Amino acid sequence: MTRLKNNLFTMLVSVVLISGNDLLFGSEYITRLPLIKKDVSTGFSNGGWKYDRYKNLQSLDAHASITVADIKGPGIIKHIHTTRHTPPDLMPRGIVLEIYFDDAREPAVHSPLADFFGDGCNGQSENFSSLLVECTPWSYNCYFPMPFKKRAKVVFRNDTDKNAMNYSYVEWETLPEWKPDMGYFHATYNREVFQLTKNTDKIMFEVKGSGHIIGRQYSVSSNEHIFKSFGFIMEGNNEIDIDGRERAVDYLGTEDSFTFSWGFQGKFAGLRAGMPLVKLDGDTNLLSIYRFHDHMPIRFNKVLRWHINWRQETGFVARPDWDIAVGDDGCWVDYATVYYWYQDKPGGFKHSSLPPVAERMKVLSRHSKNHVANMDEALNANIELDPQLTNTFSMPQDMKRVTIRNTFADIYPFHIDKPEPKGGHPGNPNPGRTGIVAVHPKDVFNPCVMLRKVAIPMGGSCSLRVVTSGDPYEAVHNCDFILQAGIHDGNEIAWFDKEVIESGVEPSESNWRTLEYTLKGYSGKTVTIIITVASGGPNGDWANEEAFFDEISVIKDQ
Repeated sequence: MTRLKNNLFTMLVSVVLISGNDLLFGSEYITRLPLIKKDVSTGFSNGGWKYDRYKNLQSLDAHASITVADIKGPGIIKHIHTTRHTPPDLMPRGIVLEIYFDDAREPAVHSPLADFFGDGCNGQSENFSSLLVECTPWSYNCYFPMPFKKRAKVVFRNDTDKNAMNYSYVEWETLPEWKPDMGYFHATYNREVFQLTKNTDKIMFEVKGSGHIIGRQYSVSSNEHIFKSFGFIMEGNNEIDIDGRERAVDYLGTEDSFTFSWGFQGKFAGLRAGMPLVKLDGDTNLLSIYRFHDHMPIRFNKVLRWHINWRQETGFVARPDWDIAVGDDGCWVDYATVYYWYQDKPGGFKHSSLPPVAERMKVLSRHSKNHVANMDEALNANIELDPQLTNTFSMPQDMKRVTIRNTFADIYPFHIDKPEPKGGHPGNPNPGRTGIVAVHPKDVFNPCVMLRKVAIPMGGSCSLRVVTSGDPYEAVHNCDFILQAGIHDGNEIAWFDKEVIESGVEPSESNWRTLEYTLKGYSGKTVTIIITVASGGPNGDWANEEAFFDEISVIKDQ
């Protein structure tokens, strides 16, 4: 029993330390803790906080840089601490961490703050603690050991237009001597936005020299329907070519390379691997994952190339719907990555340049096409101006006041005078409304499109009102659809936020949804109202996406 307790304790406190030439873990590290080192001294440096004892400290103001630590070697950085900042959507990628060693011209570390600390998708991860980085309540911590021979400089740069209230510090120790087989810590941020096709083989990271990979962090996003739950995205083989050996390491799936199985099933935070963000809402899906290889670094002597290859996924590349989506300018994915490694040189690595902060903030830099077939053709068609602002579909002829395209089969659209309390095809909406138009998207890629041209009155303010329901009688737990409203002013479309419309588990008048959107700015203009009905949502990609509308009206605000 005593041995079991000791083993459990060792696993729980598995921490890392460089002593001499060696990385020490677990029981080795615990054993070394009592050793007295008279030839080692403790170093500490504050930064950012000029509002207390040290009023001469630089503050992290807009478009300014601060040096948190400038240390003479030989030494080893053991800990970097810094605050997280507000506003939470601007600062995570608006502040950049750079670390220089031995007066190298290029930084060894170059990354937006949040990505370096595993706070993925522009600072949306849950708090977590791992072996080497922490994303804690309102702060970040890094425990990568960073030895240096002559000098180390830790810099924070604020690329935003706002001052940041920052407090940072660096903890280090002196080294009795520098040993030539010590490596310099490196980390680099890169972002790749690409269309995932059956021929995709994407290089994610490449480095020349001698050293070893110690970990990586990915922030992945996509709004492609067939990639829901990151299906297919996870299937790519992670192939690592080392010193001329192709596939020296070959993980048969991205989730497996991060130590998970069967996709990305739920949030998890471990010592060496974690998934602190998984967002699957049927629209933009987000994923943040990390893994550290401290137990067995991936070593290279000349060159290492890490790429993800989807070409070998037989079941994936054979699917016809994937070809259709690619042909319709879909299947775009967004990868923001940080790789961590040690290398024999303190500089020389060419980091990717960072785009402007507004672009960095986006969690999805390229959307897959909103699969609305012939939208331009529909908008340019001779849609008659409807002289009435309201349309409650009281009579069947009211359907003629709306242009409806891309509907499923031949039965849609159709008019319902009074819904019946039953399921089947065609279906019925929730009770409580009369005079209803029923539509259904053409297929999983092509939403149904409804268009109304109206003249917005001059003066005062108006809103667009949409009253809608799903079918509560069939496929109850799978029935939902994505509704998006937009306004075309003759030049461009201004889209409102997408809405997930669920039918409700039991038929009820309360399951009807009333959505209202401000039309401020369109006073006196003739516009085309656009309503799209698409498959998707959290309950299923393609399961009874019937949509029912009791009203699509322009109303004057009270």
